[in-house]
Amino acid sequence: MFPRKFYRLVFAFLMSVFMSFIMSGIITFLNLGFQADFFEQWLLEAFPKAWVVAFPIVFFLAPCVAKLTEFLMRE
Repeated sequence: MFPRKFYRLVFAFLMSVFMSFIMSGIITFLNLGFQADFFEQWLLEAFPKAWVVAFPIVFFLAPCVAKLTEFLMRE
């Protein structure tokens, strides 16, 4: 579907979407509980804000984390 040269960008996009979706849902639930406007608060407020932060973090830190993991796995 996508050329291999876009791997890092696609990876960062997908990882940040999944991570921020799950984390913002959990944190919203812990902070508000399950209220009538839970999904509105989660999907329209918390998730977009979390994703805007998560995407650049994943994009820039994933290569460093991969190298650190590789270093720690050496015997």
